[in-house]
Amino acid sequence: MLNIDRQTLLVMAPHPDDEVLGCGGLIKRIKDNGGKVYVVFLTVGNTKDYSKSGSSTIQERIKEIEKVAKFLKYDDYKIVFPGDEFHLKLDQMPKKDLISEIENGQRISLNKIKPTIVATPQHHDYNQDHSACSQAVLAATRPLSDELKPLQRTVLGYESVPTADWWDTPHNVNFFVQLSDSDLEAKLTALKIYQSQVRNGNHPRSLKSMKNLANLRGMQSGNGVAEAFYCYRHIV
Repeated sequence: MLNIDRQTLLVMAPHPDDEVLGCGGLIKRIKDNGGKVYVVFLTVGNTKDYSKSGSSTIQERIKEIEKVAKFLKYDDYKIVFPGDEFHLKLDQMPKKDLISEIENGQRISLNKIKPTIVATPQHHDYNQDHSACSQAVLAATRPLSDELKPLQRTVLGYESVPTADWWDTPHNVNFFVQLSDSDLEAKLTALKIYQSQVRNGNHPRSLKSMKNLANLRGMQSGNGVAEAFYCYRHIV
């Protein structure tokens, strides 16, 4: 069982909106139970999307981050590698650089904030930035003695969108976090703030689809609604 009270959560987000899609409900639960939430956005760039203009600039996406961070009450966040030279190209970066940033980066890193819970995309995600992020996080959170580095007792892989495992077994989750209706509503509201990324109808990134996914994960875990994760480590 995951103890939510007074935990310190570090969410590694390859791009803005990944943290809300994957664990917006967990973020709200942590904050509501006296904990702290930090988000590291590895990169943000100019993107073609489904907004009215058909594209969003870095500045527009950063403004969305600011609004979401205020709404979900992040204790702090940072953007590590802004710009099109990094966006959708994290797999081309030396993995050592990503690991070093996660372990020892300025202001927010494993050694700076000593999180008790770390959430990252699942390693089998098809998106190259998500996969690179996950591999680096799993390396950075490797178990070592306390004398060498702080141990993160819980390491979770969050779902990005349901299409992330379309070619693989559709049940790459083994860990569930129960949500209340208000938790889910907050997650959907935060997703709406990322207006450049929200899509309509039955698209996996639509509000309807995210609500349906929460109901499915709730059904699978015997709850009303839930978020699902792949648990890489959980020490009880």
